[in-house]
Amino acid sequence: MRPFAGRPLRMVFGSASMIIIAGCIAISYLSFNVWSYVDNLSVAKQGQQEYLSAQLEIEYLKLQDAIDDVEAGGEPYLDELRKRFDIFYSRTLPLRQGSGAGQFSPDLMKLKVVLDTQLPLIDGSDEKLLAGLDDLRRALYSVRTLPRSIGLDFMSFVAKNSEAERDRTVGLIEVLIVSVTAMIVIFMGLIIGLLRQAKSLQDATQAAASRDARLSATRRGALDGIIVCDRDAKIVDFSNSAEELFGHTRQEALGKKFYDLLLPPNEREIFLDAMKNYAQTGETTFADRGRIEINALHRDGHVFPAEVGSSLEDTETDFFFVCYMRDITEQEAQKAELVASRDNALSNSRERSRFFAMMSHEMRTPLNGILSALQMLEGSPLSKAQKSYLAAALTSGDILLGHINDVLAIERAEKSETPEPTPCDIATLTDSLVATLQHLARDNETVIELEQSQTQDRWFMTDPRGIQQIIVNLLSNAIKFTPGGAVKLALNYVPDTGTLHLDVTDTGIGIAEEDQHRIFEDFISLDSSYERRTSGTGLGLGIVQRFVNTMGGQITCASTLGEGTHFHVELPMVEASPDQLPKPEGQQPFESTQHKQHLLVVDDNEINRDLLGAMLERLGHEVSYAIGGQQAIDMAAETQFDAILMDVSMPEISGTQATRQIRSRPGINQNTHIIAVTAHALPSEREAFRAAGMNGFLAKPINLRELDRCLVAHEVCASSQIPSDQGADIPVLDDNQVAELLEVIGRDGYAARIEKLRAQLTTDLAALEDAQSVRDIQAHAHSMAGACGMLGAKRLHRLLQTIEAACKIGKADDARRQIENVPAAIKASLTAWDIVLKS
Repeated sequence: MRPFAGRPLRMVFGSASMIIIAGCIAISYLSFNVWSYVDNLSVAKQGQQEYLSAQLEIEYLKLQDAIDDVEAGGEPYLDELRKRFDIFYSRTLPLRQGSGAGQFSPDLMKLKVVLDTQLPLIDGSDEKLLAGLDDLRRALYSVRTLPRSIGLDFMSFVAKNSEAERDRTVGLIEVLIVSVTAMIVIFMGLIIGLLRQAKSLQDATQAAASRDARLSATRRGALDGIIVCDRDAKIVDFSNSAEELFGHTRQEALGKKFYDLLLPPNEREIFLDAMKNYAQTGETTFADRGRIEINALHRDGHVFPAEVGSSLEDTETDFFFVCYMRDITEQEAQKAELVASRDNALSNSRERSRFFAMMSHEMRTPLNGILSALQMLEGSPLSKAQKSYLAAALTSGDILLGHINDVLAIERAEKSETPEPTPCDIATLTDSLVATLQHLARDNETVIELEQSQTQDRWFMTDPRGIQQIIVNLLSNAIKFTPGGAVKLALNYVPDTGTLHLDVTDTGIGIAEEDQHRIFEDFISLDSSYERRTSGTGLGLGIVQRFVNTMGGQITCASTLGEGTHFHVELPMVEASPDQLPKPEGQQPFESTQHKQHLLVVDDNEINRDLLGAMLERLGHEVSYAIGGQQAIDMAAETQFDAILMDVSMPEISGTQATRQIRSRPGINQNTHIIAVTAHALPSEREAFRAAGMNGFLAKPINLRELDRCLVAHEVCASSQIPSDQGADIPVLDDNQVAELLEVIGRDGYAARIEKLRAQLTTDLAALEDAQSVRDIQAHAHSMAGACGMLGAKRLHRLLQTIEAACKIGKADDARRQIENVPAAIKASLTAWDIVLKS
């Protein structure tokens, strides 16, 4: 619950009231005291005492005179004497009983004693009084100084006492004045506070009225319907937009249950559950949770989709739900239309990819036959001229294949498919490409100049196809637009930065400045003069830019209309290590380094099937043939093969369908590697091949090097070929891989990884030795093989692969026998690593 806003004000006024009450009590007390002090200053009583003290001496003298009169006149004056004695005596009595008697009581007592001794004489007979008159005179003479002394002392006492009384009264009056002033200040503060509070209340009232007016105007003008409900879900406010949205008037809606009036029956239970949950837990599942979509009920009975945003307004005594609702029927229709458009676009994209793949297959298949036949001819005895013609034919075939790949290259580049770097002699490749394009230059009367620096006798790990695409497209563009001119290709490799600079400069017609930003777009021809002079797809420079970006480089263009154009390309390069270089021409480059394999070639095209078989036989393998998917399935059920090379596009049963059937049927070739041989080059197609169970991929047209590399990479041994000894003929470490790792991550990084693997191998070996099921053995062997292989433990890696392969084909006993060799292989690997790190 929210705190009450007026509570601090109440506390202030309560405290002020307590102070005022206490102040009033204090003022009343002080006033009473002042009044009492003033009242105590009894002027009559104080005046009597002052009079008596002043008359005491006078009465004493009169008493002396009365004695003298008696002595002179005799008995007639005795009554006057007695009268004067009584008066003098009576004057001392009030003084003895007064407030200041204590200060001069000795004198009064002495005077009283003397007078008391004379009382018998005064009260006696006349004769006795006359006889004792001298004694009376002597007695009175003994106290002759006391009346004056008592009078003076009493007057001094009265003066001091009056002054003290005045001081005390002044103090009380001062306190009273301060208290009254303080009360006046407090009253004034309260009055000011009350005036301010009244002003604030007036302003708040006006602001509330203004806010209510604005809210009312907002509710009336809001496009969303606004509905306010109380704790019982009764509608307490219903805006104009809500009336239009639901068809109910405000009077009809007020007091009705929200869910009964505005929700269809199937939605009401959900709302009721949410209300119950809030009543029980205080947590809302729908308010202040953003916009949600529900189905709403119109007055005419039709249900429509609505978007609802709700908030909870919790006051001190109650709470309300404020709902903002809008009809999203139109938005839903637009969304459905957008989804349909997206689906159509995706469908069109898939159809485009399918078209590219089919065109690739239809054009590559005959080209595969041509290039394969030329490659077979390459190994035959030929004259120097014939070898020159053959080299030209092969280069032209590669260029023709590159033209076919132009459109497919866009698809591959857009899917960010980065090819595996392979060794490339860029200088030789460039010489070959320039020689091939000389005929185009001659036809256009264009002179090609080639300049290379720091590229000769160097091999680089890069994408040869990308380099070829970049050079061919830039040169062919420059030749086409430089009739009768000159084109210069300059290559410069900078070893310090590992960068290859490639410049193509022509003296052609140039490119207008406003068009230079468009030349890398696809299907762009700049003007009609280009179209009349040249022909093409307009994809060349777009493909160049894609390959440059894929290889991590950059390309720029500078041109002056009528003077020529200059393209500058920078590509990062990594020089190939000696062990990465291909074998020299004097050796047998196409001899397989592995043992002889029994392979099955599946293709419905007789030319392609025979050429592929001839290439495999030249590599020293035994080859069987199947002319379609069904025959491949039948042969795989009867004969053990080391690998199956499966064409993908075949009638009736395709290569992927045949692969699935071979994988799904228990048999001798269920786990045999199946390599897809096809012209399909799209990444999505390759994923489909893997999903079907294929292990590798060969793209048509096929050359011997790629074929041999694929077979080496994917060779597996049948159960009868699992070696029993993995130690003698396999090196402990792969020296080339170790050298690469030391170069890439450094000696410290390599040592750190070895130490981490050393601890991991101890745990993994125990798990491998304790594993009971074939699946557990396979899993542990696979995990250990990956870690060891990455760090160059060749012998241990091969041993673990053998254990894993035995598990895959169900040879659990063979796997367990090989596990016995693992500790020794681990020890040999760790020893070899220690030697490497210490050297």
